[in-house]
Amino acid sequence: MPPIKVLIAEDHALLVDGLQLLLGTQQDMRCVGTAKNGEEALALTLSLQPDVLLLDLGLPQLDGLAVMEALQRMGSSVKIVVVTARLDPQSIRSALGFGAAGYLPKDENSEELLLAIRRVAEGRRHISADIAQLFSPDVPANPVSKLTHSETAILHLVGDGLTSKEIGQRLDISEATARKHRENIRRKLNIRNSAEMAAYAIRSQGAAGE
Repeated sequence: MPPIKVLIAEDHALLVDGLQLLLGTQQDMRCVGTAKNGEEALALTLSLQPDVLLLDLGLPQLDGLAVMEALQRMGSSVKIVVVTARLDPQSIRSALGFGAAGYLPKDENSEELLLAIRRVAEGRRHISADIAQLFSPDVPANPVSKLTHSETAILHLVGDGLTSKEIGQRLDISEATARKHRENIRRKLNIRNSAEMAAYAIRSQGAAGE
């Protein structure tokens, strides 16, 4: 398989250098470019067609959310992993709403970042456990009490990044049935989309282990 093409959009030079060095150690990844502001990030994403965009939300000129909104409007297929110091729930919700497939804090370890890139490139989602806890601060001690056994199992698989098709294969049910269960979970837990469900699943698993 060809290496995962990664574009870095970050305005701190030292962090960019570190990310480039990290990607350079991975045989299945290649840094195709860097952008130091939002306008460059948008232009280079459209011209270089990376598989994954590592995007800081605090970019000058156009911030990361504006870049994501523009890419969504233009129908870009790039997978976006947000790597940012913005850890407030509103920023997280906004980024997920604009299609972020991953969300990590800037102080996340390198292994977690590489895992996020790989999972997102495969079409999955990756939200760090710390981010999920910030995103869902009001999860009760038993967050899945409203769900059936099957729905609880599917919620956990969503947290692992599995698609409806993969969930169906794992549980020996049809993809349509898996999708219906996901719709029921969203309705019962008042969750708006699959990205929020993944964050909720990660947070609920953490709460169950406390």
